[in-house]
Amino acid sequence: MVALYPEKLLTIISIDSMEESLVASFKKYGISGYTVIRARGEGASGIQADMTGFDANIMVKVVLPLERLQPLLESLERKIRKGHHLTVFVADVQVITPDKFTRSLR
Repeated sequence: MVALYPEKLLTIISIDSMEESLVASFKKYGISGYTVIRARGEGASGIQADMTGFDANIMVKVVLPLERLQPLLESLERKIRKGHHLTVFVADVQVITPDKFTRSLR
């Protein structure tokens, strides 16, 4: 049987112009990797369909250990308080390669 290790999955939905700022936050807090996906849908802000190619939505996924989660969440909360539109949620996940998520970008 394959061993599984607990980690956290942080998902952020925002406009694509926030990508650079989000990545800077990841690096600041030693996050070892992330995935960015174009996203579209409908919610509190209406339909987001990337019709113009300007400020389309992105979904950013980060798998990280619990000890790196809280400082990053505090950074994201500061961005929200400054008026940036971010949807942030966290889920428990299990991985088979935990060392992949503990390496730092620093």
